[in-house]
Amino acid sequence: MRLEIDHEDEEGFIAARDMLLGRFSRWLTGRDRYPVEEIDELLGDVSIALDWKWSFGDGELATWRTGDVAEFLLEWCPQKLSVSQADCITVPPAVLSFLSFLDDQALLGPGSAPVDRLVDMVMSLTDEFVVAMGDRSKFGLAKSMFTAASDEGVDTTDPAELEAWMERFNDRPEAERHRLLPDSAFSGPPARRSLPPVAVPSEEDVATSRESAPVLAMFRDLAAYVGAGRKLTQKGHLTLADARALVELLGTGDLMDEQIGDRTFRTTSSDELYQLRQVFAWAKKAGVVRVVHGKVVATKRGLGLANDLGGSFDRAVDALLAIGPLTSQRFPDAWFAWPEVDKVLDSVSAHLLIAPYGAQTAFPLEDIAATANGVVLDAFSFQLEDDEVLRRVTTDVTDIMDAFELAGVVQRIDAGDQGDGRRRPGGLVSLTPAGVVCARRLLAAAGYDTPAAGRLADVSATELLLGTDVEEISVAYGEAMAWRAARQPAEAAAEMSEAVRELDDPVLRNLGLVILAEIGPDVATPYVRGLASEAGTRGFALCWLVDHGQASEEQLFDPADVPGFVDVLGYRMVTGGPDGLISALALTGDHGQQVDVIADMWKAPSPMTELVLMAVSEMHPTKVVAKSARKALFKRRSSWGDA
Repeated sequence: MRLEIDHEDEEGFIAARDMLLGRFSRWLTGRDRYPVEEIDELLGDVSIALDWKWSFGDGELATWRTGDVAEFLLEWCPQKLSVSQADCITVPPAVLSFLSFLDDQALLGPGSAPVDRLVDMVMSLTDEFVVAMGDRSKFGLAKSMFTAASDEGVDTTDPAELEAWMERFNDRPEAERHRLLPDSAFSGPPARRSLPPVAVPSEEDVATSRESAPVLAMFRDLAAYVGAGRKLTQKGHLTLADARALVELLGTGDLMDEQIGDRTFRTTSSDELYQLRQVFAWAKKAGVVRVVHGKVVATKRGLGLANDLGGSFDRAVDALLAIGPLTSQRFPDAWFAWPEVDKVLDSVSAHLLIAPYGAQTAFPLEDIAATANGVVLDAFSFQLEDDEVLRRVTTDVTDIMDAFELAGVVQRIDAGDQGDGRRRPGGLVSLTPAGVVCARRLLAAAGYDTPAAGRLADVSATELLLGTDVEEISVAYGEAMAWRAARQPAEAAAEMSEAVRELDDPVLRNLGLVILAEIGPDVATPYVRGLASEAGTRGFALCWLVDHGQASEEQLFDPADVPGFVDVLGYRMVTGGPDGLISALALTGDHGQQVDVIADMWKAPSPMTELVLMAVSEMHPTKVVAKSARKALFKRRSSWGDA
């Protein structure tokens, strides 16, 4: 029976719960260790745990991780379960017995922690659970009301008496009601986690991106191939003849009858072809094909892909998440299989899109894998070294991102060569335009606030930079990307270069140059060259040109333009820290020449002058250079009356 129950499927939950409780009761009875009264008590406590798992948890009634146990015992029960400390001591043993039952009956779901870890967790939390059940600061509103009524001698099992007490309670002054109930009783639900505002691509770009999703073309061709029906094997797999044709037709990249050296390893089942197997399972889940009487046939939806690919994009992504982007690629009986970990990673796969979504740029795959590795190490304990776990998790995350790339959600950039294997290691992960919209939908459903950037899309470039001056960098970046997307590239570059020219705030100038880089060096370079020809913006603009391969490093220092070089040093300090500053200063020559240049810096009108001199005086490793900066700083301050 299905034990993963949707939150909307109350009938399905009741049926699954009653089935589990019935089997649990028979298991307890067969062990001859529990009297009938105690069994009834255990069943009642386990029923509460199952209600929580469906109503507040993930709906996977037989899948338990250590975090589930801790959340149920230490968070939900103290807040919601109106049971005294004396009566609550039966709950942990009931949970422990139920977990042992699931393990003994091979019902413990994929993705669960090992039963010994679950048992250890229950036992280690029992004392803390009992204490928490009496901690009124943890009570929710309903439990607080029941407790307050009990304290005043009300029989809470008598509905009429309880209702009368609640009427009296509501008539009391607000201050008295707050005195009787803890602050937690008046607190609202936990705040949704908020992601930075993201620039949403244009409808045209999203539509084009959806149409380009590789798997949709595969689905279209698969539906056309199977048509009115292709016979399947007794195990429900594609025949080898059909598999051979589909590998070529769909371009899955699977190897049939693989040859290694002098040996040929015959393919004996289409189920051995990992990519074709995934696409076939995926197509069935997406309703592109279906199995009828031992044959696979194309559905009306599948045949309709010939006329409209993009309309099935969201359905395809949801189908992938349903079959598991990782589990659907796995051979369950492989020697290196860890299905429990696969299940956990499948469950957080949409969350792995947060990094490239929030950054709004390509994100290192290895950094995404490190995040996933933390989730795995929190959920499981291994005999493997942590480095080996990270290596395997990185492989798994690579497979997940490959599946998302096939779905048209992400694009992998600068990945390594496959070599002898099928995976391309490393590189960057970037969301496609369709992927941005899709990730926003999935993350919102997962409990995140996903605001769209664009409140400054219609203002001038100067107003944009001024309007984001007080924002966090992620917010400013999102608004900048939305502003850029609302204009043609040349128009955006012209406006932004004028803003850099107009503003004298170094931070805002730097942000403007970052936006020019996002517009693209091919479009922005002529405008930045214009900035480099003007004294007030020369230093910043030259650094930009060097960084984008449009000028040589030596051009950053002009002995006749020390004021402009101050801006170069300031820019390098902001973007590269102390090392960037010291490296740029070295362009002037040896330490003696550096001292000579610094001696004239005090006169530079740049707002960066004091910051640069202070940084050199404090951070330069050569004493004579640092001392010259202190002298120049003193001279500058003296000239302004600040010494």
